[in-house]
Amino acid sequence: MQVSLRPTSLSEFKGKTELKENLKIYLQSSLIQNKAMDHCLLYGLPGTGKTSLAHIIANELHRRIRVVQGGNIQKNIDIINLAMTLNEYDILFIDEIHAINPQCIELLYCVMEDFVIDIALGKDFNSRITRIKIPQFTLIGATTLFGKISQPLEERFGIVLNIKSYSLDDIIEIIKSSIKKIELDLKDEEIILLAKNSKGIPRNANRLVRRIKDFRISNKSLSINAILKKLSIIDGGLDQDDLHYLKALKNANRPLGLNTISQIINIDRVTIETKIEPFLIQSQYVNRNLNGRELTNSGNKFIEKYSVLLKH
Repeated sequence: MQVSLRPTSLSEFKGKTELKENLKIYLQSSLIQNKAMDHCLLYGLPGTGKTSLAHIIANELHRRIRVVQGGNIQKNIDIINLAMTLNEYDILFIDEIHAINPQCIELLYCVMEDFVIDIALGKDFNSRITRIKIPQFTLIGATTLFGKISQPLEERFGIVLNIKSYSLDDIIEIIKSSIKKIELDLKDEEIILLAKNSKGIPRNANRLVRRIKDFRISNKSLSINAILKKLSIIDGGLDQDDLHYLKALKNANRPLGLNTISQIINIDRVTIETKIEPFLIQSQYVNRNLNGRELTNSGNKFIEKYSVLLKH
């Protein structure tokens, strides 16, 4: 059975000190008042801990959690069925909440604000509206595309938390915790090297930790650099997809739009926006402006140094 690296409590959740301190207050307030915590919206890059925090909130409140993907909510009946399964103070976690069918949002507003569902019974002139009360609960929504959350929906969340990429020190602490769980012995300099190649994302760090464990079981003498090379990680966590993106901008020698880049490198827009661009922009390899995406001097130097490693 694979050891889980996911934290289960706030004390196990590494980094994000200010966010955790605020969240602890919201949790304590809910417990002291014996009421449902306000609805909570978590947004940020993939792998930054949104799902972990949803489960931690449920654990800290000693509540049951129901998990559903936003893409699976396409009809009003989907919301009705979910609401009817909830008990008092339950946690309903909707991952990728932006993917809910917009036609269902109006009904979701009533459920979130008033804890009621209005159902039409009968047809045409004989129809009547029946209001059904549902237990008070906490909705936790998570999204990697905050811009797709409408303002009316955002306003119905009392707590909105932005989970950004992590500092190098935070990633180091996450790696130290993870290698202890899976009994992997690494030197301090090896831990730092892994952290520098994690792009500030806990999921990336833990993925690397597991792969290092695999390679070290097979060959204890392999260096971290050698393993990273086998994993096609080039420098600073960048991989082949990142190189192809940078190469597309270099070849164009002008700003490119997202659709054009997507067609050139054959990667969908969402993956580019949520997994490739954020770190490249943060690392100042790419500028994004009204004209599109363009390579910076640093980005140009990087691609010139490593373009020979591109696999076609």
